[in-house]
Amino acid sequence: MKRFSTPLLALLTLTALAGCATTPANPPPMFCPQVAVLQQASSLTEFLPGQTGVAAQITQAQITGVAGACNLRAKKHLLALSFQVGFAATSGPANHSATLSLPYFVAITRDDHIIAEQHYSIDMSFKGDLAATQAVTRSFTFNFPNQPASGNVQVLVGFRLTPAQLAYAAAHPLAAP
Repeated sequence: MKRFSTPLLALLTLTALAGCATTPANPPPMFCPQVAVLQQASSLTEFLPGQTGVAAQITQAQITGVAGACNLRAKKHLLALSFQVGFAATSGPANHSATLSLPYFVAITRDDHIIAEQHYSIDMSFKGDLAATQAVTRSFTFNFPNQPASGNVQVLVGFRLTPAQLAYAAAHPLAAP
């Protein structure tokens, strides 16, 4: 079993898939895809429409990392890649909502080409007077053939950013949470 994680997700736990992992005496090699946060899309600063001043800031959010496991399903010669994504957000002066829904994506790539992409959103709740919050996604599971080509696959996670948000993120990088 190959494991991956980021130190920022120490609180993240992942339940193992019951009955999926095998541990034969001479386990076959595993060609697990890499899972990572796309750095250019790892932070999001959202403002009121048409504004970029501090008073117009709705939220600053970051993807704090990914954590999970890659298990061999020997009977089918498949790899089960399971992971969760962690998020942190602060409430800005212009946030008048208890919950924000932030858009993100999970993309499967090979050789810098997107093979598949799915869009999701994560709800960040600021209950009471909370100025910061954290959230974790449900567990994602993807199956890949246990072949050398799967080792060249990357699963990338990032915020879905507008061109203006992408430019702002590049000009104003957030410190690690």
